[in-house]
Formats: sequence, structure tokens, C-alpha cells
Amino acid sequence: MGFRNAGRSDAERRGVPIVVLVAAAIIALLVGLLLGGGGGAGAGGSVGAAASVGPARWHDGVPSGFAHSPAGAAQAVAYYQRAFATPAILAPGALRRRVEAVATPDYALTMVAANGPGTRRIAGGPIGVGAGQGIETIFSAVPIGYRVEAYSPSRAKLLTWGFTLLGNASAVEPAAYFGVTHTELAWVSGDWKIAGTRAAFGPTPKLLTPRKPLEGFDVLALAKELRGYGITP
Repeated sequence: MGFRNAGRSDAERRGVPIVVLVAAAIIALLVGLLLGGGGGAGAGGSVGAAASVGPARWHDGVPSGFAHSPAGAAQAVAYYQRAFATPAILAPGALRRRVEAVATPDYALTMVAANGPGTRRIAGGPIGVGAGQGIETIFSAVPIGYRVEAYSPSRAKLLTWGFTLLGNASAVEPAAYFGVTHTELAWVSGDWKIAGTRAAFGPTPKLLTPRKPLEGFDVLALAKELRGYGITP
């Protein structure tokens, strides 16, 4: 069962395709952490089967308490990225609260400033407005793989590759945005904290699955029935 487009938005009536607006918002988010994912089987590894590993605690949708190890650092990056790719981040003040929970004090302001414009653009566009109206929405980071580029007990650098799914059951057909993110972590007060990020689009695999018009809306129906994999080292 799929979803039909509920009609054209104001942007579409002005001649601006929804996909252009969403892509512009994603570009703004790329400066920070909101695109891509991590998780794998060691340096250069890939996502494995579901596992009972990850953060020791959750508070208000934010994970914490990762192992003081390369695998723990990789898990922290993946879980932090997933905590930022969610409709919950579009609520007023949510971005700042989550950034302050996972970033170092020195980097938090930079991260909020870098991610703020993209977050506000999505929140004020068809995705955010639709979510506020109760329209079924998907905004999720999907991890593919990671590489530990450097590690010490006080610092870690990771390269992650993954994609973000973004769309809703009304005006925005769900699409996947692939990206690579370089993340630097610092061990602060007994946990890994984000000390720097930079990101870029791609590489994007070629789509070989035969596709019918608007079949992307089936993603929402499928997503409701699936459970996410754990991030396994």
C-alpha cells in the first residue's frame, strides 16, 4: 500500500520543486552531523546483525555512556547521528539541547550555528509543517560503514558513510541522501563528545531496482513495520 500526493504545496505553485527545497536544507545540514551514519566490524568494517551493544543510558532521546575504546567511539558517532536525524529535532530548542548533550563545550556553539539554518529550513518547510499536523513522516539516518582514522585514549577520528531518509506521506516523496562525514571525538567526563565534524554528499550508488512513479511513498508503510539494527563493533 502506498501514499498518494495530497496536492501541490505553495512552493510548487511558485515553480520551486519540493525536492529542490529539501535538497537545499540537506546541504545546510551537511556542515554539521545530520547526514550519514556509522557502525561496522572494526576499522573499515560494515554493519552487522542486530546486537545488544551501544549506549549505557538514554535521556530525552539522546544516548550516552559509550565504551572507552575504538568500537565505543564508532558507536558514539553512529548513535549521535541517528539522534539528530529524527522529526523530534525539528521542535523548538531541540537542536541546541541535543548538541549541548553530545558535543564538547568548545564545539557546541559552532555545531548549533552550522546546523541551525538547515534545521529551521526543514522545520518551516513541508516536512516540519507536515509532522506538526500529524502527517506520517520519515527522517532517519541509516548507517552503512565506518573507518577509524586515528585513535588515542583522549581523541578519536572516524570516517563514516551512510544515508538519510527524508520525506512524508503528503507532499515530499521520501528520498535517500548519501553522505560521508569526518567526525572528531574527545573523551570528556567519562564519555565520547563531538569535537568537530565535516561532511559531503556521496558517494551515491546507482539505483538498479525498477521503479514506478511515486513508489517512494511505500517507504513510509514499510518503515512502520521494521525495527532498526543495533550498531555492532
